[in-house]
Amino acid sequence: MTIEANNPAIEDDDLNTTVPNPVSEGWKMPEPVFRKTSGKLPQGFEKRSLEEGVITLEPEPGGTQPAAQPSISTEPTPPKSGTLKFILVALAVAAMIAFIAVFLTLLYFFFLRT
Repeated sequence: MTIEANNPAIEDDDLNTTVPNPVSEGWKMPEPVFRKTSGKLPQGFEKRSLEEGVITLEPEPGGTQPAAQPSISTEPTPPKSGTLKFILVALAVAAMIAFIAVFLTLLYFFFLRT
């Protein structure tokens, strides 16, 4: 027998102290919010944010500014050498072969040798 069963002062209503939630009509998805943007930052935004150290998103009073043309480098890039890739692939294959050899050796010594 438990203490609660022997004590008449404790009732079920005293144990249930949480107020039940009211029955709702169910969850309803909020209406979506569609916003239009130009997709461009205000003119001089990078310079201001670097000088201030804090990035603020304030629209320019004049509206949108024309997009700056990206600078295209005309200097040819040197061709990449495939030697490093070849060395790394060779080392990776050698490491896999070594791992398999060690695994099979351990398997032989622990389970197959009599």
